[in-house]
Parts: sequence; structure tokens; C-alpha cells
Amino acid sequence: MKQLFIVFIGGGLGSLARYSVTKLFSGWVTRFPYATLTSNVLSCLIMGLFLGYFLQRTTLNDNLKLFIVTGFCGGFSTYSTYTLETINLYKDNQLGIAILNILINFIICVAGILGGMYLSKLKLA
Repeated sequence: MKQLFIVFIGGGLGSLARYSVTKLFSGWVTRFPYATLTSNVLSCLIMGLFLGYFLQRTTLNDNLKLFIVTGFCGGFSTYSTYTLETINLYKDNQLGIAILNILINFIICVAGILGGMYLSKLKLA
């Protein structure tokens, strides 16, 4: 039961972060869904940073991983909105932008996770 609460709190905070990013982009007049892309990329970067960090530690509280990776990143990223926006672009005869949205989300999100994992291994001092 405790783990459900941890995921619930992390997911709620991730959803608030997602909403904040959407509000940040609310004044932009463009067909491309930048707010969703930004949320997905930042979520992947955060996930990569923490997964890389967790992989380096053998003794780590699993609840922290649940909170950040499953909860926060799960609430912050938004696959359903990304999919709906892509479908709407297609319906609006914006096939090029729809395909660009698919490619950019995939490529940059994969790069975000890999980049985050790489950055988590850097020695800053």
C-alpha cells in the first residue's frame, strides 16, 4: 500500500509539472505540439539521469525509484496526448508535421534517456 501512495504522489507531481509546461507554451501559435514534446523529452532526460544513477548504486531505496521513475516521470510524460496530437495533425492534412512529430519525439526522447544516463556517470568534481 505504501508503494501505491509513493507512485501516486510522484505521479501527481509529474502531472503538475506537465500542466506547468503546457501553460508555459499556451501563448505559442503553432501547429507543432511543442509543449508535449518538451514534457516528453524532459521526462526522458530525468528518467535517464536517475536510471543511470540507480544503476551505479547497489544499495538504494526502491521507493525512490518508484517515486521518480514510475511516478514523476510517468505523470510528466504524455504518450496519449502525443498520440492524439499526431492523429489530429494527420486529420488536419498536416501529414508532414505529423511524421515530423513522430520522428522528433522518438529520436529526442531516446537521446534524452541515453544522454541522462551518460550525464549521471560524469564525475563533476
